[in-house]
Amino acid sequence: MKTQIETELNGEIATLWLTPPEGKPPTLDLTVLDALERCIAEVEEQPAKLLLVRSRSERFFCVGANINVLKETTEATIGPWVEAGHRVLNRLEDLPLPVIAVVEGYAMGGGLELAMACDLIFCSEVAIFAQSEASLGFIPGWGGTRRLAQRIGVAQAKYYFYSGKLIEASRAAEIGLADFMGSKDQLHEELSEFSRSVSANNSNAIRQFKSIVNDQAGSGRDENIEAEVAHSITCLKDPDARARLNYFLAKRGK
Repeated sequence: MKTQIETELNGEIATLWLTPPEGKPPTLDLTVLDALERCIAEVEEQPAKLLLVRSRSERFFCVGANINVLKETTEATIGPWVEAGHRVLNRLEDLPLPVIAVVEGYAMGGGLELAMACDLIFCSEVAIFAQSEASLGFIPGWGGTRRLAQRIGVAQAKYYFYSGKLIEASRAAEIGLADFMGSKDQLHEELSEFSRSVSANNSNAIRQFKSIVNDQAGSGRDENIEAEVAHSITCLKDPDARARLNYFLAKRGK
């Protein structure tokens, strides 16, 4: 069983849902990325003014690549994997309407990259974030090297990537990784209030503003794809990275 991706339209608010197999966190592979891209295309055709990206899991937003992707990762496959992730997340980033990642659990690795491809991150007080790839000998491969630094600054991005430390919700809000943090009820109230404000405003003005801001923030986006592909391949050539990955897979196989 894989994570399922679906869209739901409620008036002017669209929701993109990640539904994992029972008892599992939402994860991503090429099939799930394809489904995610199809759902993004559906949203482009809907009369929505706002998109929420959410998980049906109570504990997890998304934890990135699933175990099968890690098992099959080689120097030959990692380039297409990185490129596919960039293609889909860039399309999400480019949607001509506000997009909010609603994080109510763990957003790790590629899951955090998914959240950062949204315009805003609203989280509950129990949310946990991490750009944790270094523990396996990898780097963020879907624009995380760029988006994390843009969100929290270069030095903070280095600190949290170098250490792999978990970022609790309150700290995420403090450093600018999360744009809103509160209790479950406060999160629901903020989403409702923000949605009403967006719906009341002019959609074309919002679209034009987002286009200008994204164009400025996204300078070097194509170069970032090339850099992450090249450096991801270099990571896999490192014997220590391969040993870390094999150790992780062996533990998960028990």
